[in-house]
Amino acid sequence: MSRSNGSRSPERWLGRIPHVYSSAVLNEQALSSGEALHHIATLRNYRSLMPLARDARKPMFELKAADGALGSTQKYVQTCYREFKGLAENVLDRVADR
Repeated sequence: MSRSNGSRSPERWLGRIPHVYSSAVLNEQALSSGEALHHIATLRNYRSLMPLARDARKPMFELKAADGALGSTQKYVQTCYREFKGLAENVLDRVADR
């Protein structure tokens, strides 16, 4: 396998997860492309927040300037907080619907 094929491989597998999950786990008909029936959130790479959080021993969304989250990094902390809060709210909404 060439290096370029290896770099595309994770994307190919990630694209298959929703279809496999629907059919193998939920025993539902496969989703059409673009449909996201069970999609809860998309989490991003929060740049350097993970190592800062590990060093500070706290969640990424609770990092402060004293932890090294300075300048534009603090904006990523705020974005991280909003996105994880949205994820938690979506999970709670889904649990309440059952």
